[in-house]
Amino acid sequence: MSTIRLFLLASLLILAASVMAQEQTTSSAPAETKPAETQPTPDAKTATDAKPAADVKPATGKLPFKAALVLTPEFCETKIQPKGSVMTKEWGSFDVGKVACKELEPALKDVFSSLTRVAAPPAAEEAQLVLIPKITDVNATTATMAFSNRELVVMIEWTVKDSAGKTVWLETVQGSAKHHMGNLFTHKKNQELIVTDSVKAAATESASKMSASPELHKLAPGN
Repeated sequence: MSTIRLFLLASLLILAASVMAQEQTTSSAPAETKPAETQPTPDAKTATDAKPAADVKPATGKLPFKAALVLTPEFCETKIQPKGSVMTKEWGSFDVGKVACKELEPALKDVFSSLTRVAAPPAAEEAQLVLIPKITDVNATTATMAFSNRELVVMIEWTVKDSAGKTVWLETVQGSAKHHMGNLFTHKKNQELIVTDSVKAAATESASKMSASPELHKLAPGN
């Protein structure tokens, strides 16, 4: 009996050792790893999700009116005699009207959706607004030296009427410029320069004030 017991005990020990060896082999095998799945970030969007920008038409900023700019022959021939005494006033005259008839139309082109120059007030059906300029004053400082600067200020009064002839806007603007007085040979040229620059400044100021006028904006359709 002792021999049989010893045999059985030895068999159990061998079996146990075999099982333990098998478990160790299984546990030592490297675990199978799977590559991490790439997850899209929350903010990332595919190209198919992107929506094209809507077509946006930029505003022109022009007043939506058919306007007529009245530049009569009399206005274009306006000349202003320099003020002062015989001893202090300069020679010649300021041809303000001639320059104004050249500079006003280009300056006002970008103010209205349509602008037409006319020599007389148009019929009611031809324009929604009628623009009538008037040169009210011209002031010039004098200079004793040929190369001393002097200043010229031009005042233009604007009357804007609707198609019924009612005044809807009345405003006075001014433009100024500085140039040398000039000597006997350069005086006339310098005088033309200072008149041109001062009228240009007045034309620019006219366009600015008309564009910003609440009275004119209120007349636009939809307001």
